[in-house]
Amino acid sequence: MPYKATIVDLPDLRLMVSRASEFPGGLKAAWDGLESRLSSLKGRKFYGVSRYEGSQVAYFTGVEPLSDEEVTALGLPTMMVKGGKHARAKLLDWPNHTDKIGQIFGELTRDFPMDPTGWALEYYRSQSELHLLMPLAGPKA
Repeated sequence: MPYKATIVDLPDLRLMVSRASEFPGGLKAAWDGLESRLSSLKGRKFYGVSRYEGSQVAYFTGVEPLSDEEVTALGLPTMMVKGGKHARAKLLDWPNHTDKIGQIFGELTRDFPMDPTGWALEYYRSQSELHLLMPLAGPKA
């Protein structure tokens, strides 16, 4: 699938998360578990966060908290995702093309030097636009 990648610089992200028990089978339960804790989904920034840990994919659903008070009140685990340079591809009408997500991440990994310690991100910009973000390796010291 042809895609157009751009390089973007992301800030560090602090997310409230729910870990999928397995990948990909546990994704729906992880999303349901996260979203059901929120009073509203409107205006929130949602992320899928993943990387390989050994031969398995570790996958977290995440949302940016509105405040420290929300983190305390909901009692969800939090994680910090290091910002920096990422290769970004946009997937439009993503609910009808979820089968393309892995393929696009594979192409980003092939086309760009990936940071093996970073987290790949799915940023759900809207109900129709998904940004797939691959962390880039920095220059060698």
